[in-house]
Amino acid sequence: MMRAIVVDDERLVAEQIDRMLVNAGVKVLGRCVNPHEALGMAKALQPDVLFLDIEMPELSGLEIAQQVYADKLDTEVVFITAYNQYAIDAFRVNALDYLLKPVMEEDLQRSLERIEKRRQHRGAVSSGGQRMVNVELFGKFALRLEDSPDPIRWVTSKCAELLAYMLLQTLEKEISKWELFEALWPALNEEKAGINLRSTVSRINKTLRDYGAGMTLASVRNGYRLVLSDEAPTVDAAELELFVLDGVEPDTDNVSHVEQLFHRCSQPFLQEFDSAWCEPYRKQYRQYFLHLGKKLLIYYEKTDAEPFKALRLADLLVEHEPYDESLREAALKLHHRTGGTASAAAYYEAYADLINTELGALPGVRLTALLRGITD
Repeated sequence: MMRAIVVDDERLVAEQIDRMLVNAGVKVLGRCVNPHEALGMAKALQPDVLFLDIEMPELSGLEIAQQVYADKLDTEVVFITAYNQYAIDAFRVNALDYLLKPVMEEDLQRSLERIEKRRQHRGAVSSGGQRMVNVELFGKFALRLEDSPDPIRWVTSKCAELLAYMLLQTLEKEISKWELFEALWPALNEEKAGINLRSTVSRINKTLRDYGAGMTLASVRNGYRLVLSDEAPTVDAAELELFVLDGVEPDTDNVSHVEQLFHRCSQPFLQEFDSAWCEPYRKQYRQYFLHLGKKLLIYYEKTDAEPFKALRLADLLVEHEPYDESLREAALKLHHRTGGTASAAAYYEAYADLINTELGALPGVRLTALLRGITD
């Protein structure tokens, strides 16, 4: 049975919510009208949920909630307020929900259902320990937990975008709020951008906590940093960058892993986001992707790999870099191996038409000489 405490300086409201909770099958451990007693009661009784009035004399519900989370009590917070204007503040302190006065039974039931779902999810997480996290930045942004087939779902697209931005920074680096304003809300003034940022951070943290993802966005001075509770997530972009910058060469021991990494990274980088901040990252990781693909193609050439497999790789690289004649040369040789002289000549002619139409140019001397050598 779910256990609750009700805190409201209006005695009649506290009694009403008490009755509604009891009728809904909730055990009310206590209720109080003095906000100073609320925190002590919560610590002593450890309820599953604390229903808190926001506007109370001397000590607000927001301040009590902040202390509840600072003390790491395993208690959800649902705010009760007469004013919708407090919604953003409620989410800022990681409250599960807020209810507008007069509280309606259907709204209370909705909150109780959300609390129950979170309790069930937490139980599953705690029984299995922290869940490994895999992050995909190529293609549609996705954060996946090792034991779940579906990626985490975000409340808004800005939640996904902000977390993707933070994951691309040096781990646990402090990012100023002004940098985040400029990246994600460049058209808004500082006040509105600040409201959006705080709301988005709060929603991200609630989602990460719900899923037991082992990370959070922490407020630090004038910005935020991504804090990890244990192991760092596996990020496809970071793995690609490390492979390239460390100068790792494909070999018989790692080629299968390299092939998997290459194909995972063949989708457009940060595909769903259209903000200007994405462009430098797209250019950077495109170069890493091409570098890895070329190394793999060289490995195929050295080991005399199956030609159709090598041709598929060459064609995929050419899709990303259509005017790179070193790639065209490799592809021309493979077309000759797999389809003979006619196939190689047709491939050359198609490329010649392409650059003539788009660039008003002719194929390079080396590529032309290669074709002649093949066809003579």
